[in-house]
Amino acid sequence: MPKTLTGGLHDPGQPPPQPSDEHAERMVLATLLQHPASTAHLTAILDTKHFTTPAHQQVFSAAVATYRRNQSCAPTDVLAEMARRQHDHPSAPTPTAPEQLVISLASSAPVEAVTLYYAAIIRDLAALRRRHQRNWHPEGLPEPPMRGFLVDEGDDSP
Repeated sequence: MPKTLTGGLHDPGQPPPQPSDEHAERMVLATLLQHPASTAHLTAILDTKHFTTPAHQQVFSAAVATYRRNQSCAPTDVLAEMARRQHDHPSAPTPTAPEQLVISLASSAPVEAVTLYYAAIIRDLAALRRRHQRNWHPEGLPEPPMRGFLVDEGDDSP
């Protein structure tokens, strides 16, 4: 029975989508804002460049800066740090409505124990993005152009 490639194809003119997990990023940032005791662990695992959205990068960077100054990573302190940075560098991009973003993140904090799993997801996906940028393949071969999965033609059974 012949096989047909289905699903997962992307436009050849566009770069393939980068692996990311915005939910994991939001959960880590929420934990930073609500559970300051976990900040040391999370800053040991993650770096600003591991986050995919600029807004998440800025919140993480501001939280780390407040932590390194021996301040709390409370939402008000993180917002003050973001405002200070915007004042010092007015041409730097800033997230739209940073107050709303930080409050939204702080209100959705998960149980502190699962945050290390989210941090590992973010770190591992960042490593995959770096490898993809270098066209990395475990055997030194270029990545195959196929995306998707094979199905049997004419097999209508579920």
